[in-house]
Amino acid sequence: MRIVLTEPDNVRIRFEAACFRIGEGSARQAFSLALNKEGRKAFTAHRRALAEQSSIPRGAVTAAMKFKASTRSTLETRIIGTGRHLPLSVFGAKQFSYGVRAKVWGRAQTFRSAFVVGRFGGNVFKRTSNARFPIEQLWGPAVPVEMLRDEALAAWEAQHRKVLQEAQRLMALPFSIGMRK
Repeated sequence: MRIVLTEPDNVRIRFEAACFRIGEGSARQAFSLALNKEGRKAFTAHRRALAEQSSIPRGAVTAAMKFKASTRSTLETRIIGTGRHLPLSVFGAKQFSYGVRAKVWGRAQTFRSAFVVGRFGGNVFKRTSNARFPIEQLWGPAVPVEMLRDEALAAWEAQHRKVLQEAQRLMALPFSIGMRK
């Protein structure tokens, strides 16, 4: 599964006005730098929020996510998340007489009548009928799915208003340097 979050184009109108003032090449470069700077900050905040809200280990979140930087021609940043649902063994599943407990989505959850099979990597299974077999494996969250939920999505969306401020600051630099001479 692959989900790509992109930035909405609500800031490009102001960017076009700045292009006329300082020239298209300088404006595109400044806007690309602003996108990359604020995008990387948002990427870090997004990873932290994702790991906290879903209880996915930070290493697994880092391995499953990638930041695609802006260039002068594209003028967009992307966070790309890949991966499948993680097994409950990743979340510290422990066997008890009543079932299995694992810390998933920020809290300890009980999976009644489930059991851990050490031979299959400590994964958690549950019977699908009253017979001994068949059994099915229980799964936890997936990075691409969790990217679109709650605090993680809010962390990425917080970037939009900061990009314009940073771009305006970078576009003002050539003017302030030129005035000092």
